[in-house]
Amino acid sequence: QVRLLKAHLPCATRSEAASGSGRRAAMGDDGNQHEDDPFGLIAAPPCLVLRCKTVLLGDSAVGKTSLAEVFHGGVTSFPKNYNMTTGIEDPKVKRVNIPDTNIVVEMYVVDCGGVSVCQDLVKPHWENANAVMMVYDVSAPESFTSLATWYDQLKQSRGDAAITGVVIASKTDLADRPGSITTEQGQQFSNEKGLEFFEACALKGVVDAP
Repeated sequence: QVRLLKAHLPCATRSEAASGSGRRAAMGDDGNQHEDDPFGLIAAPPCLVLRCKTVLLGDSAVGKTSLAEVFHGGVTSFPKNYNMTTGIEDPKVKRVNIPDTNIVVEMYVVDCGGVSVCQDLVKPHWENANAVMMVYDVSAPESFTSLATWYDQLKQSRGDAAITGVVIASKTDLADRPGSITTEQGQQFSNEKGLEFFEACALKGVVDAP
């Protein structure tokens, strides 16, 4: 998620403006410990908290809910039973530290149902999302074919607003099945749409790269 978030740093709000003064209280201008905190006991909070709303789009049963659950709670959160998402699930919220910065991002991951009857409920989330994750199941070619339709519907709902996000090839543990979508096919679609491409497997806990 980190690479995706970096593209959205300018669009978030500064929620800890006072943290700069907190940092100065602990450190001098030269970066050395300040005389009123000789033991470094004053903790400097993150100077900036960013919020990023990301929507998961794709056909039913491609693994969107599993990706969201495992990203939020780790591989032990992988759902043992399949329940089709209708409408939207409660957003999964996770704080992510941006490497080599003092920035923290609050990720709001919205899992949108993959059946057409749900789209009137979820489209408002498409319109105000900061980013999108388009998901397909590598072992289900029809779910990959559907991505073009999902993209067109998303573009129509957002009007002239730019679409920032990634394409996720899910269930890579099933990639050896006959007729599976190849990595090259996924990369080609992503390049055509101006999106980044990642592979993921919620079952194995491989979900953090996007």
